[in-house]
Amino acid sequence: MRIHWAFVVFAVIGTILLTWYLRTKNMDFLTPSGLEIVETEENSDLIDLSVVLQPEIKDQPKINSVIQQPKEPDKITPPKVKEITEFELGDLVSSPGLGAYRDFARGESPDRLFELSSRLRARGEFQRALLVFERVIDTSKTDPKSRTEAAQGIAALTKNLPNWNIDPSNEIILNLHLRMAHKPSDHLQNVLQKVATRIRRSSGDQLNIIPIIDSSDNSDSPTNNPIALWLSASGDNTTSSAVITLRLARNNEEHLEEISLAVFKTTRSHLTQFGYPPAPENLKKGQDYLSRQITRLMWRDFAQSLHQPQNDPNTPGEHPDESADLNLD
Repeated sequence: MRIHWAFVVFAVIGTILLTWYLRTKNMDFLTPSGLEIVETEENSDLIDLSVVLQPEIKDQPKINSVIQQPKEPDKITPPKVKEITEFELGDLVSSPGLGAYRDFARGESPDRLFELSSRLRARGEFQRALLVFERVIDTSKTDPKSRTEAAQGIAALTKNLPNWNIDPSNEIILNLHLRMAHKPSDHLQNVLQKVATRIRRSSGDQLNIIPIIDSSDNSDSPTNNPIALWLSASGDNTTSSAVITLRLARNNEEHLEEISLAVFKTTRSHLTQFGYPPAPENLKKGQDYLSRQITRLMWRDFAQSLHQPQNDPNTPGEHPDESADLNLD
């Protein structure tokens, strides 16, 4: 008698399955042997094996539970500036002079000067607040950041304040000299006039600047030869600033800034002889140094010093020999 092959296959599979079921029906394949199951607080139906499976570490190092986190920049407390007293504000009833707050600036930090200016602005004393900003530039031992902040304050306040001098008869006349080996172009003459206007405006209308160009009519002279620049008072027995030699760029648009920067350098160099701080280093083009880094007090002292006799020991300086030839090498 032959048994059908399908019956044999099903009988073998059935025998294997029945044997596996009978031997394993009471076994638990989900629970680790010898470990306690820990239920989480959030859901008792879920099993957290991370606790029971984490090996125990013996002799572990002691860790300070208090960790010092770095403070966020916006939560860092700035250094406290000593409060400005009523006495330090000055006599607000009377009009201030150009040299107001110089004694205060000599003994205080720029932060105190900025605080003083802020207090004055809060009281509506904007002219005095401007003078305090100027003291950061011409009196206080300051840093580039403070000078920049003071220059910004000067620019903001100057827009809404009248010029210091309102009487044209009190203007101090100075000559702005330019000596060159070739005939000046109309563009260069206009540039020199703009520089003269800048100085007048920066001084608060205290100075009346007259441009003077001394040139040769030699048409064969190269136009890119160096030129000499200085400021002086009118008259024979007067003082002059140092002579600055410069070579103008070929681009006409740069001439205004180049000549303005030359005026700034010779003016600030001259003022160091009277105790004013030296000019800032790393000067950049495009900055209005005549208005922001020379105060009205500095312009006045500079102009008055040039009007002193040349042999006055209190007025250093040397008047250039206007008949001398330029060194064009």
